Amino acid sequence: MNATPHRTLVADDDPLVREAYRHFFRAQTEFSLVGEARNGAEAVTAYATLRPAIVLMDLQMPGVSGIDATAQICSRNPGACIVALTTFGTRDYIVAALRAGASGYLLKDAGAGNLLAGMRQAIAGEMPLSTSVRRQLVNVMVAENPVEAEPVDVGLTPREIELLGWLAQGLTNSQIGSQMYVSEGSVKQYLSHIGDKLGVKSRTQILVKAIQLNIVDPREMPTVGERITEH
Repeated sequence: MNATPHRTLVADDDPLVREAYRHFFRAQTEFSLVGEARNGAEAVTAYATLRPAIVLMDLQMPGVSGIDATAQICSRNPGACIVALTTFGTRDYIVAALRAGASGYLLKDAGAGNLLAGMRQAIAGEMPLSTSVRRQLVNVMVAENPVEAEPVDVGLTPREIELLGWLAQGLTNSQIGSQMYVSEGSVKQYLSHIGDKLGVKSRTQILVKAIQLNIVDPREMPTVGERITEH
């Protein structure tokens, strides 16, 4: 018996894009399109009414922007799963969207396969980011924090700090578990505890906050290949 499809809301002011979404989701079994919004204000209202499992949010829309809509939805619903899907890959848009609470950020030219993969990651609590987006996010967060600044002590354990390092490398929960020799469930528990200490909820916000507080410096972290070789 097939699992119930994940209810999906799309927000985009371009009618052609919304039509493309309709065709795309008609062919899907994992996700079902339950609503559309033409601007940020409609997205906020639709979310409250439809309670979708995931939202695909365009950022540049008339009136209330996708960034503002994301912030409003996430402030009222801390567990909301919103993926910014846009043509804009500039650092200002990326950082603003993720700080607003977006679970991930994908470019519209990512392709159907990458979109589905990103949606699955977001639903699973992962952090879907296009490669170029992840690079720009890390660069801008590092640029905002002086190298010589001391880490802010928020009571993290050494293992929690190690996990943050792997998170900064873009690893999924399963991959982090493999590197740390713990189960995926344990990784989720670690992230929950870290989020409580940092005062944030989403996986993305945990990473942003950790870099802001100089708890992790992604420039000093080894690559995944290096770490695997060490083991």
